[in-house]
Amino acid sequence: MKKILVVGILFLYMSSAFAQPETKIPFSVAIAAHIHKYNLKSNAAFKDQDLEYAKFLFDSLVDNHLTGTYMDNFKMNPLKGDPITFKEFEKPVFLISYATWCVPGDGEIPALNDLVDQFHDQIDFIVLFWNSKEDVNEKVKEYSDNVQLLYVNEKSNQDSYIINNLKHALGFPMMYFMNTDKKILDIRKVATHHSSETLSNSYTIHYNSLSKGVSLLIADLDANPPVSETNDSDEENDKPKKGKKDNRTDEERAIDEEYERYQREKDSIKSNPN
Repeated sequence: MKKILVVGILFLYMSSAFAQPETKIPFSVAIAAHIHKYNLKSNAAFKDQDLEYAKFLFDSLVDNHLTGTYMDNFKMNPLKGDPITFKEFEKPVFLISYATWCVPGDGEIPALNDLVDQFHDQIDFIVLFWNSKEDVNEKVKEYSDNVQLLYVNEKSNQDSYIINNLKHALGFPMMYFMNTDKKILDIRKVATHHSSETLSNSYTIHYNSLSKGVSLLIADLDANPPVSETNDSDEENDKPKKGKKDNRTDEERAIDEEYERYQREKDSIKSNPN
């Protein structure tokens, strides 16, 4: 009965697509409709030790059913302050779901911290733990101050249906990449390696893996800049600002320049429609 209800909800979302420019299917609805079939095939693949087919099944689930859905707006807790929801994050989101008992590779958190410190002006980096506040507090010192550490206590959260689908359906650690509208651009598993890897190799493995997600979000942001950033005139943007030091990196400056060129071309098309 529950499965029929979920499929029915998904059908209603899909059938309304003809009347709307875009149908915003919640992630929880999409994953609930497809996870049972995926689990059956995936469990069989792992039982047969067919890791290649298991990876194919995961990629197919993400590409065909989850990419393009919208992350549900559930409540998460910061270590200080009031609960927060995804709608309150204005930038693209790089989300890693985790648990404090997961053992990361030696180079994973250092690689993440380096990327966060470089790109936090363009991206909101969130590490979401499925743990208590006390457990997460023990992890604070490991992460950059620019990482938003949040936690969800599943037992006391009112959004238990959404939490259940996000936490238990795909497992963790898992990476979710969302644009400013919280549309899911991709979902990827956190890279793993043998425990014997050196710190240097571990760092390189994780940096390369994590940076692909950063590149995806930056490319989407470059192609679809927030509307609020288009209000200032080009002349004002081009004027040097006295007394303000440019602390951008070369890569950040190149991204900003590319965005400014995009705006000029866009304004030119608007003023000369023919």
